[in-house]
Amino acid sequence: MIFIDTNVVSEVMRRAPNPGVIDWLERHDAELALSTVVIGEIAFGIEKIRHEPRSRRLASDFHDFRRRYADRVFGFNEPAALAYGVLMGKRTRAGRPMSVSDAMIAAIAQTRGAPLATRNIGDFTDSGLELISLWAP
Repeated sequence: MIFIDTNVVSEVMRRAPNPGVIDWLERHDAELALSTVVIGEIAFGIEKIRHEPRSRRLASDFHDFRRRYADRVFGFNEPAALAYGVLMGKRTRAGRPMSVSDAMIAAIAQTRGAPLATRNIGDFTDSGLELISLWAP
């Protein structure tokens, strides 16, 4: 199992996504998983631009994406909540706080023992996760 971060989903929904990202996703499709936090972040992003013409296309693409991975969506349960607390505490004490959503995504992946594919490697440094950058050369 490999969790995908919000920026990976956003890339897929672009009019001209990065071909390397699309290729990697196709090769690993059976392994991919989503967190409910990523779903919430994408839904929020679409809602913010609801008045723009592109929002309809994005909402449709997002609906299709969610349906494709419907059996591989994982929520923020009690073990993830405990992992979140530990991660936020450690990072805050170290002077490197994380955003709430990034820490929740990391905690969900961590409790499943899964890596995270993301563009923002630096945001998840010292999270204890194996990180995969789809944009690395």
